[in-house]
Amino acid sequence: MRRTVWQNAFFYIFLAVLISAGAGLLWVNTLDPIGLLTLSEKINVPLDSFQSTSGLLEFEVQNFLLFDQFDPLPPQAFPKLIQVMGLGIWLLLLLFIVLLTLLKRQAFLIGAGLLILLLSISGVNSLNIGGIGTNYALAISLLFLLVPASIIHLFFNDIISLGFRVVLIIGLGLLCLVVLIYFSQAVSPTYLFSENIFLMALVMAAAFMLYIGHAFVSGAYLFLAKLNRDVGIKIGWHFAIISSLYLVLMALVFLGVTGDWNKWYLPSFQLLLVLVGLVGYFDSFYKTKYFPQIYNEAWVGKVFYLGGFAVCLLVLFKAEISGNTPMLDFLHHVFAYSQLGFSVMFVLYIWVNFSAIINSGTAIEKIMYNPPFFPYFHMRLGGAIAFLILMVYAAGIIGVQFSTSSTHLSADYYYTTERPVEASVLYENAFDRYRANDRALFALSNIYLDQNQPTLALKTLERSFEQNPQVKDILLLSRMLEKRSRTNEAVYCLEEGLKRFPGNPYLANNLALVYHRMNLPQKALSTLARMEGFEEVHIQNRVGIKVAQGLPLEEDEEIGSSLKNTINLLAAKNMGYGLGEIDIDATEKEPDNVLIRRVMLRNYLTSTEKGFKGSDFQVELDSMLARETSSLNVEQNLKESGLILKYKTGRINKLLTYLNGMAFRFSNDAGYYHAFAGWLLSDLGDFEKAAIEWKQAALKGYLKFTPAHLPFLHFGGMEEEAVFISGTQNVTFPKWMRFDTSGQLASNDTVKLYRSLDKISTMLGKDLLPAVESLENEVNKGRLSKEILERKSHWLEEEEINKLLSYAKVYEQSIGQYFSLDVYLNRVKELGTEDKRFSIDEGFNPYLTPLVLAGLKQIKDDQKRYELLQEACQFNKDPLLWVTLVKYCRIIGLDQYASANLKLMGEWIEEDDLIELQLKFL
Repeated sequence: MRRTVWQNAFFYIFLAVLISAGAGLLWVNTLDPIGLLTLSEKINVPLDSFQSTSGLLEFEVQNFLLFDQFDPLPPQAFPKLIQVMGLGIWLLLLLFIVLLTLLKRQAFLIGAGLLILLLSISGVNSLNIGGIGTNYALAISLLFLLVPASIIHLFFNDIISLGFRVVLIIGLGLLCLVVLIYFSQAVSPTYLFSENIFLMALVMAAAFMLYIGHAFVSGAYLFLAKLNRDVGIKIGWHFAIISSLYLVLMALVFLGVTGDWNKWYLPSFQLLLVLVGLVGYFDSFYKTKYFPQIYNEAWVGKVFYLGGFAVCLLVLFKAEISGNTPMLDFLHHVFAYSQLGFSVMFVLYIWVNFSAIINSGTAIEKIMYNPPFFPYFHMRLGGAIAFLILMVYAAGIIGVQFSTSSTHLSADYYYTTERPVEASVLYENAFDRYRANDRALFALSNIYLDQNQPTLALKTLERSFEQNPQVKDILLLSRMLEKRSRTNEAVYCLEEGLKRFPGNPYLANNLALVYHRMNLPQKALSTLARMEGFEEVHIQNRVGIKVAQGLPLEEDEEIGSSLKNTINLLAAKNMGYGLGEIDIDATEKEPDNVLIRRVMLRNYLTSTEKGFKGSDFQVELDSMLARETSSLNVEQNLKESGLILKYKTGRINKLLTYLNGMAFRFSNDAGYYHAFAGWLLSDLGDFEKAAIEWKQAALKGYLKFTPAHLPFLHFGGMEEEAVFISGTQNVTFPKWMRFDTSGQLASNDTVKLYRSLDKISTMLGKDLLPAVESLENEVNKGRLSKEILERKSHWLEEEEINKLLSYAKVYEQSIGQYFSLDVYLNRVKELGTEDKRFSIDEGFNPYLTPLVLAGLKQIKDDQKRYELLQEACQFNKDPLLWVTLVKYCRIIGLDQYASANLKLMGEWIEEDDLIELQLKFL
């Protein structure tokens, strides 16, 4: 007979809820309560170096390695989803009430009694209508739900159509819900109602499990009987084997839930429930067809079954998503008891009543559920007794599970509505009553952390570790212990956790990182090897540990498997590992994690060659600085990356200015920034300024002085400071620096070289070549010639330049380094003739006077020329540069500044030379 539209509606609604709940179960298994926290660790890598006469002067900056650590997320709450599910349960209840009106009279009366029972445990009274603890909500529910159903069934059962029943009962049911919510005095009544109604749904789910207690063995028997129709094979053996295997499986499941067996891997309870539920639907089809039921139309039984199955999966989904372990365990226990108890009774029922015809090929399905009354009744009664026996064997734990489920639902409500005091009391109570509770103490510890009570949180986690250890609890506990410098206890917790959960990737990874921070690299690597899964995290952390500890990398570790691993390999390359080209595009702004982006920029900028164009990076760094102003460490990190960018792009003037600002802003690291400036100025040949910076670095705690630093201090006018640093930091002067008994430095060729290098900035053209010729050592001549060509070639004729180039080549050969001086000189010539734009912000080195003067020709505006010269003269004392500044001061009408600059020049230039310069260039 064709089903009506309303009958189809029942099927489709129940089926949709069933499928949605099943999909929800699959989705909830993809949720990971443990997140991935990316941490960074500093390592020192060389930024650059230059060769001085006394040795190599190298300067280090920080790069970062990325490590992934697993971090438990706070208990997740899904209030909107829970409310949708709660309303779904209410709608299913209304549909069941509609079906209730279609039952026979006695069945309806029993069903009405069960409805009263369900509503009494549904928690509607917790809405506090009319006061706390009143029964008004229950009375309203009975008035809107039971009374209309009773009137329909008792007086108008043969008159009112199914469609009218649906519209009336569902309409009144939704109106009832509106009334309950409207008059409720509770906080977030809809959410409270949705949480508490699942206790009623839990009872409905348990009833469904009892109903399908023997569904699998009865379904298997029916399937075998259908196969045997008119064939006559002996299916008794098949049924005996299948039923025996299933009974053994259920016995093991039962022993598993009671904790008496855990040696074999067993299928998950959820999978078994879905399997039995599907088989049970076809079993119920034959039961409805051949056995008298409490309803008149077969479709009622089918939709009752689908609805019960849907409620069961919906409750299971709720238990999973809320971490309600007592509810989940209650369902697991009821399933195990019912399946074992009723299956055993059904197998006995089949062999006792149908053994004579089991192999005959008779249509057993027609008589299997319709034998003489007492055998089938005894089978059901025996199954119930078996259920009770198994429950007693398990010490009646389902009673505790059921009541604790209710407490847990209330605790979740208070936790989600941000009432921590009530939630903490209920979670504490839930754990005290049922220790196998995975969420209670973890949620309680997070409540304490939110309330800034870390000591209570720590004690709670320690209690969890002792009584019911869970992976996420152990992770949080170890993190808190390590934060309190109780590293050995953190290691103990993680090691014990790995014993309980062998191969757990979360515990193994975090334990390896703790070992790494304890400077135990071999233990860290061996522990990391115990991880099962998370291959990318494994590789990234393994590479990070090896690079941080200076251990060699394997060949398969030299290829980046992920962005974070590639960033680590880039740091390794900067550190000196002989790696090939690292394929990373730092212009891609894809990483959402700002830490990853900061680290990638730092490591990338360190690896770039000097002279690259990085204007886009400067814009990005400025943008990140504007956004992230909450943390001083982040600000310092970004600004240090900006320093590296300025160095690599050649913006020396900006770099020196910013270094002074950094020393003032971050006074704890001022020594480092003064040392950076001192190293840079030493490379640029400004002995006076370099000595000042080195002195400040020493005063601010910089401790990495070497013999190569001391000449810059001595010849820069800081002789006493050089001696002081030599004594306090146990740094010897270079061998060529010999002092007599009076403390005077003995003269030699290298001393002459350094004195010339110290004065090179202020030298006139006539002094340059004689200074070189006065040296005896060819290497020293080459060193001085290199500096003159870079900084003073604007004073020289072509013949003099060629002579100095020949000296410089000897120096290049001696140190094995090529300076491309001819390329530099050609660039100066090209800049003086070609129409190119010269910008202070792009590649401006104020100490390269020939380049600065050549760049003036590309600037058309006299004001801009003045600004360029003013900027350069703050660093450079070249006489021609200053005379040119005086010239443009007068051009733009700043005669007073011109006179002041001439007066300053008189401090390092003889009066006759100054007059000669003015006559020649002004």
